[in-house]
Order: sequence, then structure tokens, then C-alpha cells
Amino acid sequence: MFWQEDTKQEHFTLPESIQEVSFKIQSKILPMDHGFLLAQALIKQLPWLKDSNAGIQNISVADGNGWMQKKDGGFYYPSKRSKLILHIAHEYLEDVKNLAGKTLDLGDYQIKVIKFIGEKPLSDMPVLFAKQVACENGTSEEEFLQLCFNQLSDLGIEVKKMMAGLESNIQTDVSTVHTRSLMVADLKKNESILLQEKGLGDHRLLGCGLFIPQKDIETIDN
Repeated sequence: MFWQEDTKQEHFTLPESIQEVSFKIQSKILPMDHGFLLAQALIKQLPWLKDSNAGIQNISVADGNGWMQKKDGGFYYPSKRSKLILHIAHEYLEDVKNLAGKTLDLGDYQIKVIKFIGEKPLSDMPVLFAKQVACENGTSEEEFLQLCFNQLSDLGIEVKKMMAGLESNIQTDVSTVHTRSLMVADLKKNESILLQEKGLGDHRLLGCGLFIPQKDIETIDN
């Protein structure tokens, strides 16, 4: 854990340049490690994804605080509450709505995009959580926190509280991406938005480096 004394928040106007868009979906079963398959299926429908700073959240089964997942057998069993969520620039909003009614082909698995739920601007909450931030395999917790500290500092974010969490892997067609979860707290409003816009590290289309707001630290179960 990294901890530093808090500083005063300043006035901030919430921008709408980046939107979080969500879709109602239907899928009988998905592998837990479906990030690469999902990204490839979406790129077939929306080729501009690979040339933008868009992000794709992994589809998860919501329960309780929204972070705990059913892991029996290495599969997700999406419920009616499961959603497809993307982070995109506002200019792509109308195009991304065309996903509604499409079926995403993930090889042995399919996802029916039932309907467009809506879009919303990013949140300015002071606590953000990323389930996966890419790092080298074998990176210690201390090394991971230092890496994240350096990347956050490069963005101009003053790190006050930061905590590393569980390690995991994402399998692609050519390699394995090692990841670790990360909580960053006591962010200023402009810092919170900036971190959600820019993300941290590589592989945003695999769900890495994407931060989601939390009410407080206690709501995070990584």
C-alpha cells in the first residue's frame, strides 16, 4: 500500500469528451479469460476500436459489490444484469450504438447484444479501481506500485493512496498478459477524470488499465 497525506479538492467541471456506453446482452456461458476473444469480436464490428484510445470492460457477473465473480470451472454464467461496457470518445457514440441487435462471435461462445442501454460521462469520484493493470510476470507488489506511481506521476497525478491487489493473466493468440488489480484513492476531481480517460499501461481493449469509480475503499473486493 502507498499512502500520503491528502490535499484540498478544487472546483472542477465534469467534461463529456469520453463516454461510458453500456448494452444489455445475452450469453449462456463465457470463459473467465474472454478479454482477447471479446476484443477481436468487437473489432470486427467496429474496426476503429484498434486505432482509438477506447477501452472494453470484461463482462462480469454482478453480485454484492459488483467485483466478486463466480469462478467455478473457469467460466462466467452471465445473468440478466450482465452488461457490455465500453469507454469511447464522444465522436464515436452514434456509431457504437449500431452494436445493438448484433451477435458477437467469440468462437465457441456467442454474445447477443440485445439493446443499447445508454451513455454517461465519466465520474469524478475520488476512489478508482482497476481489476487489471498490465505488468511483467514476476513483478513484486512493491515494484508494481512503483511502476504505477511513475506512470501516474507522468500523467500529472499526485498519488496519495494506492493499493495493489490480485494477480491474473490474459491469454491472447500470441502471448500471455500478466496483470494486477489496483486501487487509487483521494484523487482530485480532475485527476479522477484524467485517469479514467487515459488509463494506465497497455491493453485497454483487453480490459487493462480501465478504472471504475467506487464509493469508498471498503466496497472493493479484488
